[in-house]
Amino acid sequence: MGATSSQPNACFSGLARPVSRRDLPVSPQEPIVVTVCGAAGHIGYSLLPMIAAGELFGPGRRVTLQCLDLNLPEVMDSMRGMEMEMQDGNFPLLHKVVFTTDDSEAFQGADYAILLGAFPKQDGLDKREIMEKNVMIFRTMGRALEKHVKPDCKVLVVGNPAHTNAWICAQHAPSLRRNIFALTRLDQNRATGQMAHHFGIAVHEIRNVVVWGCHAKFPDVDHAVVKGKPLMSCSDADRKGLNELFRKEMQQRGASIVKARKASSAMSTARAITDHIHDLHFGTRPGEFVSMGVWSDHGAYSIGDSLIFSVPVICQGGGQYQVHKGLTLSTRSQEKLKQVELEILQDRDLARQCMKTAPERERRA
Repeated sequence: MGATSSQPNACFSGLARPVSRRDLPVSPQEPIVVTVCGAAGHIGYSLLPMIAAGELFGPGRRVTLQCLDLNLPEVMDSMRGMEMEMQDGNFPLLHKVVFTTDDSEAFQGADYAILLGAFPKQDGLDKREIMEKNVMIFRTMGRALEKHVKPDCKVLVVGNPAHTNAWICAQHAPSLRRNIFALTRLDQNRATGQMAHHFGIAVHEIRNVVVWGCHAKFPDVDHAVVKGKPLMSCSDADRKGLNELFRKEMQQRGASIVKARKASSAMSTARAITDHIHDLHFGTRPGEFVSMGVWSDHGAYSIGDSLIFSVPVICQGGGQYQVHKGLTLSTRSQEKLKQVELEILQDRDLARQCMKTAPERERRA
């Protein structure tokens, strides 16, 4: 005579079931709408499940994913496959997922927009030709953002050169200018990982690595805190050696991964994206600052105005941030900062020239 259906199974009585994400309460708030452009690529394949699993907005907040890519047969096939996988993944927080080639559908009502794609460096094309391609891409993105997203939408440009592409985007989405960011968190994460490996400690024991300017140009460990102690307490020679080591590593790291994997660093890039947006949404921890490419009209560190330039920021949550202005830079770091600024200014000026000639190129086409 067995137990009735109202009684617990004796085999499992007294055993505590571990709490999973599925057991956590889901917020009754409206889902956060996230647009992902270039979603069918390798980064998108790593990123979309991270968003759907709650790594950006927490384990109780639903998300709607609006995924955009090119209207090409092979790209559309990839999107169809990814759509099926997102459905099969049974993500409790995924309210809705849309894959489309229509800008207006992808950007409509977005709270966050992540722009993954850009025109890459190619053999046989010079810097101006590549810039012309990216002007066309990010002019289109900027106009779509200005027209369709929410007024307080936060935009993260990932495709390199992210600082210039973000600047182009901002020229065509002027109402969102101070909500447009360039991703430099990957460099911060890489430098932090290398430091953790160097010291034989965990990555969470290191904070406040700074990436100045743009991707792979000037990672700075002078202001890092290691196991609660400022790295400034080390000798000048030790800090200089670490900085040189990590700057060299940052410039080579992406190529090293491509050589080893025969593919780009998609997973770590996706992770850096989630870190960037998570900190914007929830805020940075007390005593912590992070690196973000932001609009430079803040007057800090003598950086010129009207650039997208990576600086240390403190995030207050809800998409709000302020530039951390209190760091003292060594003479050598100031010189390096000016060198990076000059390169970014030259890229901006080239982008301006290409923007002026873009209508003429279109007429000839």
